[in-house]
Amino acid sequence: MAYLYRFEVQLNKKDIVAIIHAEDDAAAFTHLDVELEKFYLSSPEVREVTMREKKRIGKRSGYILDEDEKGW
Repeated sequence: MAYLYRFEVQLNKKDIVAIIHAEDDAAAFTHLDVELEKFYLSSPEVREVTMREKKRIGKRSGYILDEDEKGW
């Protein structure tokens, strides 16, 4: 079974949201590191990572990302 994870990531200079597809929590955190390095071309300084949501992937699953409403 696979899941979509929504992470809040506090970098040194800003906060970002990351969406990761993985089979379990450990794989999600590992893949988050990989995606951060690929996106920023080098590993950014990460101050904190918080898993905000975990959803099982099915035919009708998704996320709404609203900058003003973080959902927590």
